Formats: sequence, C-alpha cells, structure tokens
Amino acid sequence: MLFLGVDAGGSKTLSIVADAGGNCLGVGLGGTGNFQGIGVKRAREEIQASIEIALRSAGVGIDDITAAYCGIAGADRDQDFRIVRSVLKPLLPVDKWDFENDASIGIWAGTGDGVGVGVICGSGTNVIGFNDRGDRIQVGGMGYLFGDYAGGIFLGTLAIRAAMRGFEGRGIKTSLYPKLCRHYGVSHLLDLVDWQYEGKDLHLGEVTPILFEAAFEGDHAAQQILIDVGQDLGISANAAIRQLFGVSHGNRQDSPIKVIAIGSVFQKATYSLMYDTFVATMREEFPQVQPSILHCEPVFGAIYAAAELADIIVDEEYKARLEESFPGRPET
Repeated sequence: MLFLGVDAGGSKTLSIVADAGGNCLGVGLGGTGNFQGIGVKRAREEIQASIEIALRSAGVGIDDITAAYCGIAGADRDQDFRIVRSVLKPLLPVDKWDFENDASIGIWAGTGDGVGVGVICGSGTNVIGFNDRGDRIQVGGMGYLFGDYAGGIFLGTLAIRAAMRGFEGRGIKTSLYPKLCRHYGVSHLLDLVDWQYEGKDLHLGEVTPILFEAAFEGDHAAQQILIDVGQDLGISANAAIRQLFGVSHGNRQDSPIKVIAIGSVFQKATYSLMYDTFVATMREEFPQVQPSILHCEPVFGAIYAAAELADIIVDEEYKARLEESFPGRPET
C-alpha cells in the first residue's frame, strides 16, 4: 500500500509518498496552493505539480496510491470546502482520499491521532481543533479585519509601526528602526512609501526574525509585540478548547488537551517569549493543557491521516521511520 500526503500552504505545497511501513519514497515541492490568494486555476496547477513530482520521485503513478490526504490552506468555510473539493477531485483518482484545512495535518503530525487543537502562526494565523467524537471547531483564520492578531506578515507590520512610532516620539524608542533601515537598505523607513507607490513587495514576513532578535536583545517595544501576540494566540486557543471540549471558566477540563503550535513563526523562533506567553495564557484557564511546538514537517500528518483511511495503525515506529527516511524539503 502507498499513501500520498499533501500540505498546500500559503507559501508552498509539499507532497510526499510513503509506504505502509513508514518509508518516504518521494517528495515534490510546488508553489502556494491557497486558492484565496492566487485563484482556483493556479492553485490546482501548483498542487498538481507538487503531486506529480512526488510520484515521479517515488517511481509510481497516481493509480498506485491506496489513500491520500491533503491539508489545504484556505479551506475555512463551507463554500471554501466546495471549491477545494473541485480543485482536488480531478487530481486524486483514488478510492480513498480526503482533505481539511492545513492546520489539521499539523495536529495529526503532533498527536498521531488528529485529536487536539492546532494553532498556526506562519505567514498568517488560524486555530482549528478536533475532539475524539470528530467535532470540528475553527477560530479565526480570516485576517485582521475578522479578528486575527498574529502571523508573520502581521508581526512584520507591527514591527514597522513600532519603529516609526518610536522614531517620531509617538512610542518608546526602539532598536527596530535602525535594524529595519539596514534590512531594507534605506536611510529612513519613510522611503518605503516609494516602494509602495512602485508596487514593490515589502516581504513583511521576512521582518519577523528581526523582531525576535530585537526582543532577545532586550528591546521593550519588540518584547511587547511578542507578548501581545502570544496572549492573543492563547486567547484564541482557549476559545477553541472551551467550545470543542465543552468546558468553561467554571467547569475546567480535567483530562489533558494537546495543543500543537504550528507554522514558521513558532517553529523558527530564536527567542521563546511569544511561545511562553502563549502557553501561560492557555494555562491560566486550562492548567492541564499539553502544548508543544511541531518539530517535523506538517505533511507527515497528512500521511498519518491517509494511513488511517486505509485502516493502517500509525505507531511510534512508523513515525520514526517516516522522519528518518524523509530526505528533506527539495529546493525550489
């Protein structure tokens, strides 16, 4: 039996093929698979390219796949699910396949059984959870206008705002200003206004490591940003836990609830202030929460979910073999 796992996120699509023993046989990389950002046609093309590369790498065809599972960014509302299904159906002529929001495969990768809450902080943010009855809850994931307060692009925006406010005396002085000027190669951050007029991408997500660096060095403005975002991520996770597991402030959950922190901001952070604040905020309401940062590729969770569709039990040996045999993400 062969399984196909797909992780179509906001910045890339990663597909892998694995066998029933947990051996990774093929890997394929494509561009963003989020139709919300690039449209249905291009999303299908990128996902298809990633799948085809993985199949060729494994030396197999799509007809050889027993089961497939896909984590797709942008699968948020019912109408989104209908669109994503139309994207995937012609690409997956296999008997057993399914998909969910990309946060779901991070939960699978972190828990092995898909039960728990996944909190994404990558280029954007999302919170999704599943209980052992199969109930699903989503909190956020639709952008700042609809209540989100996290993600690398948002953190980059806050860093530039704090730098400008400190420089102009509307906020505390911060080392972010000279750091960001060096990063962008400008003498004044207002020079970035010209970049906006010219349609240049500020690549705000690339500012996030600078923010963490300044916070680690003791910059109070940078630290406050990480604290605020960490608290909001914890508040969002608590909202999901409360609704998904039927608990409230007056009726606390006694059994452990796994919470998996997913995404590049969590996984690549060089300073733990945001994550520590996130954990502390959750534990104020739910002391028994069991948080962890995902330290493997989320696409592994897609393989675990595909294996379950084929009634294959994923044990610790299977997980270890998949991680050991994974050759690493290929270069674009």
